[in-house]
Amino acid sequence: MEALSTQLRDLILNTRVPLIIDQFPIDWECFRGSLHDWCERFDKEAAGPPAFELMSLTDCSTPQWERKRMRVNDMSMQQFLRDYGYLEDDQTHWAAYQYKRAHEVPASCLKGIDFSCFGFPEHQNDFTFWLGSEQANTPCHYDTFGVNIVVQVYGSKSWLLFPPETPLQSTRVPYEESSVYCLDNFYAPAQDKLPRLLEYSDQAYQCTLQPGDVLIVPRHWWHYVEATATSLSLNYWVPLKDDMDLALDEFLVKHIVESFVKGESEQTKQYLLNPNQLEDVSSTPSELFAQFQQAVQNAESEEHKRKLWETDYLTQSKFRELLARVRLTVRPLEVMPKEEYKLLLESNSKRLQAETRTAAASSPISSTLELLISSMCAPRTIAGMKREFFRRLRQGEA
Repeated sequence: MEALSTQLRDLILNTRVPLIIDQFPIDWECFRGSLHDWCERFDKEAAGPPAFELMSLTDCSTPQWERKRMRVNDMSMQQFLRDYGYLEDDQTHWAAYQYKRAHEVPASCLKGIDFSCFGFPEHQNDFTFWLGSEQANTPCHYDTFGVNIVVQVYGSKSWLLFPPETPLQSTRVPYEESSVYCLDNFYAPAQDKLPRLLEYSDQAYQCTLQPGDVLIVPRHWWHYVEATATSLSLNYWVPLKDDMDLALDEFLVKHIVESFVKGESEQTKQYLLNPNQLEDVSSTPSELFAQFQQAVQNAESEEHKRKLWETDYLTQSKFRELLARVRLTVRPLEVMPKEEYKLLLESNSKRLQAETRTAAASSPISSTLELLISSMCAPRTIAGMKREFFRRLRQGEA
């Protein structure tokens, strides 16, 4: 009989829409107790206090970019639960410890985690933790690499998703490697933006994950994510063979953005780069080009390709047959009802009306320059540059 993990692997690699696995029977040792138990172990065993981010609940004029957040390095996990475990009426900020790799977490807090139950045994602890209070959110974006397996462990989290072809306003400012952000503000959309956002109602998918639920996000799907209660989830990006080609795109984007950063003020760097990219600026153009050359070699390396997964090897009819016989509740997400999508946007837009009125921070670069950077880094622009590069490369080899 076909193993459940093999069935799940084939579903994950061949789905064209997000999938929900309801109440997956996860028995990972580190999560057998409560969230308080997990946080208590973290505090006892961590080398130092975790680095939390704080963000004003009323900062609504733009998406709540990571660069706008305040860093707090002296708050324990248990203090986080005490101060941010419930959203009080007088609360002014949300708090989060998120996008943290396994090596940043004490060993007992990741004991037993194993994605082989989904068919991916060679994950090599390359998964990521996301802990946040209510309203902690990730601005709308898509991941340039991989299929995303998201496991909801504690609390609940809302996901709003759109297919890759949805004409959302992409930007690479702030730049983060492997993330293409969206300028549309789903946390608190302005009233005059609602008509355009409502045009996407035929493409909007939504779900709220509860403890034990698993979400599969296909490659390049846009997603806006917000905790609806104090939430802990983790995810694993399945590496794909298709990613090899896109690695070259990312190096071109990195080169373009860094060319605008070199020699600029710290204020400009902090505006153009996500905080986790500030220490990752290549020292010289030759260093960056060496990385690009390595990516070209990897794209042509059979040994490297063997470590990556294929997609779309099942026909859609075979996929539906497999979905029908798997021994779990696995369901494709469907487009949300238009009225529900409208109510969600209108509800979130009220946050902007309640925004504390403060002087808007001036941008350290002109709007024209920002448009230029976004245009130069747009996916179709980068794709054209890459095509031209390989055309010339092949001509040189002929």
